[in-house]
Amino acid sequence: MDTQSGFLPALFQPQPVEEDSIEVLNGPEDGRLFSLRGSSAVVGRLESSDVALLLDRSVSGSHARVTREDGRFFIEDLGSTHGTAVNGSAISARTELKDGDEIQIGCTLLRLRRKDR
Repeated sequence: MDTQSGFLPALFQPQPVEEDSIEVLNGPEDGRLFSLRGSSAVVGRLESSDVALLLDRSVSGSHARVTREDGRFFIEDLGSTHGTAVNGSAISARTELKDGDEIQIGCTLLRLRRKDR
């Protein structure tokens, strides 16, 4: 596979999304897609979470918060036990997210998907 030139077969390219969302790439809930409709979404293991990762025991009840401000997305850890990472780097403060950024929460790998414009 020629990944150096930026070419990926259609099978490996993400399908377009109709609204901003968080996609589960890997983990107990692999394949799920959570819409980001409001200005804030809590990611956690509680059923009441906007992005509810119920099956990953390493996710805290209220693990992280994703916020939208002026068309930009940010993430912050909410004092979780195992922390939050963006693109492989642990975050200790509010961090901006770009389309395609990968977020590690517990054993679950997520990706921010921006609505196709």
